[in-house]
This record gives sequence, C-alpha cells and structure tokens, in this order.
Amino acid sequence: MTTNYKAKFLLVRLRGLNEEHEVTKETYRHADTEFYKVFNKKYFPEKAQPNEEDADLSTGEETPEQQKSEQEFHEQSAPPADETLSASKNEDLTMKKMFRNVAKEAHPDKLASVSESERNRKKELYSSAVAAFENDDFATLYNVCEELGVDLPEIDESKIIKMEEQISYVKREINKLKSTFMWQWLFAPTKEQKDNLIEQLFQRMHPRP
Repeated sequence: MTTNYKAKFLLVRLRGLNEEHEVTKETYRHADTEFYKVFNKKYFPEKAQPNEEDADLSTGEETPEQQKSEQEFHEQSAPPADETLSASKNEDLTMKKMFRNVAKEAHPDKLASVSESERNRKKELYSSAVAAFENDDFATLYNVCEELGVDLPEIDESKIIKMEEQISYVKREINKLKSTFMWQWLFAPTKEQKDNLIEQLFQRMHPRP
C-alpha cells in the first residue's frame, strides 16, 4: 500500500516537472533570441542588420499547408506497433505490454471510425507513447495508459527508483537552463542589471589582456 501512494506521488510530481521543463525550454529559447538581439546590437552591430540576401529564405515558420502535409505524412507512415517494439532497444516487459495496450486503443490505423477531435487526441497520445517507450520513460507511458483508460500495471520498486532518477534528471535540466546568462537577463528586474549581464558575457568571451 505504501508503494502505491509513493508511486502516485512520484507520477504527479514527474508530470508537473515535465510540464515545467517544457515551459522552461520554451522560455529559454525566447530569452536566448532576445538576449542576443540586444548583445549583437551593442557589440556586433553588423550582425544585427538584416541581410538582404536572406530575405527570400524561410523563416522557419510553417504555413498551414506545410503543417497539414507533414501531419498527413506522419499519419500515413506510422509503423505497426510490433514494428515499433522490435525496433526499440527497450526490453522492459511491463512497458512492452503497456505499449501494446495503448496501440490497441490509439494506433492511427484503428481510428477511422472515431470523431476528428477524438482521433486527434488519440494520435497525440499514441505519439507520446511511442516517444516514452523508445526513451524508457515509464511515467509518461503510464500517464498515457491512464488517459486512455487501458489496464495499468502494478508499480514495483524498480519503477519507483526509475521515476526518482528521472525526477532528479529533469530537475537538473531545468536548473541548467535557469542558471544561464540568458535566463537571468530575461528575469532581471532593472535595465542596469540586464546591461551588467550583457557586459559580463562579453568580458568572458573577450577577456582583456
């Protein structure tokens, strides 16, 4: 019984940390872009000027038509569940069983008769399950099973240890991003502090003799 309560706590904790990690990565990417705009404008103004030769290049933002085409490609190319299982290095029997249960409910080949909203929801869950299985991410795969209402396995001590290790890893990754100049610059409360951080980075990159 104690194991069940501990597992439930770790699953909720890890789910929250994974969400925080995604938001932290998104925030860091924004901070990195904005930081270097200001940094280059101050120290390397030639880099801050738009290049006319690049005007016709892609901005990296996909049009709705491109997004639809890519989505259709992935839908058509989703391999059978057994192929995903055999191609993966994950030999965990519990996770294999969980993945098969997910595939029975959410593999794109089994969604022809459901509504569009339900089809999109299950496709997203199936993609999450594939990534979780391939990355040996028990907690995410467990959450997908729970979301789909399929049979859930008993969580033994080995899975608890694995989740504790994953929690420690995600915490480290979040702290790495939050310790960067870019993150500190974005959240600095005054312009003076922002300017000091930019100056510090420049001095590290180009130390005075």
